[in-house]
Amino acid sequence: MAAIASEVPLPGDNRLGAILGDLSSKGWSWQPHMLPDALYHALRAEVLAANLQDDLAPAGIGRETDYQLDRTIRKSRIAWMDGSTPAQASFLQWAEQLRQSLNQGLMIGLFEFEACFAVYQPGEFYDRHLDSFEGARNRVVSLVVYLNDDWPAENGGALVVWPEGADETSEPAARLLPEQAGVVFMLSETVPHAVEVTQAPRFGIAAWWRVNPSIQGHIDPLA
Repeated sequence: MAAIASEVPLPGDNRLGAILGDLSSKGWSWQPHMLPDALYHALRAEVLAANLQDDLAPAGIGRETDYQLDRTIRKSRIAWMDGSTPAQASFLQWAEQLRQSLNQGLMIGLFEFEACFAVYQPGEFYDRHLDSFEGARNRVVSLVVYLNDDWPAENGGALVVWPEGADETSEPAARLLPEQAGVVFMLSETVPHAVEVTQAPRFGIAAWWRVNPSIQGHIDPLA
């Protein structure tokens, strides 16, 4: 396996410009094969090991007092990232560079970051949802990273993205296959999305940036 560079490079200005333009104009951006190769392979090896060792927990919906496990809405398993491995530390460093670029380009004030490995087994899915209630500001920009080597269309498991603010009757804006090293950015409060039923094990990372949810100058880490 290739070594991970101590400083994982971001994509060039043209790609960063495309991400900023997409988020400004339509609220989401699809970037094929954006994750650097060495980081992709290291993270994929880690999530495969976690899956084999059954180190993943069923994923729920909601936060804090609203948290619940509802297998009719979401069927997948997750493991939160804490930066304790070289792969996770490099990924968090890469995400920090992205945060700075997004803040500079969009003046959006992203502050905190949380991420987890997300695994869908055959037959699993996540119904249409938003990552944050509008105005809650607990999640502002969502980041999805795919860790699948090969993904033919017949595997299913596409990420379905609707236009900003679209209702239940609206046509999707895109169906994105979870292809190797692909990255999706979405505005958490306004872009509805779903994961279609997968026909093969589907590996990735789900992550979110939040603004500073401080109360009287004190940061609320659970907001």
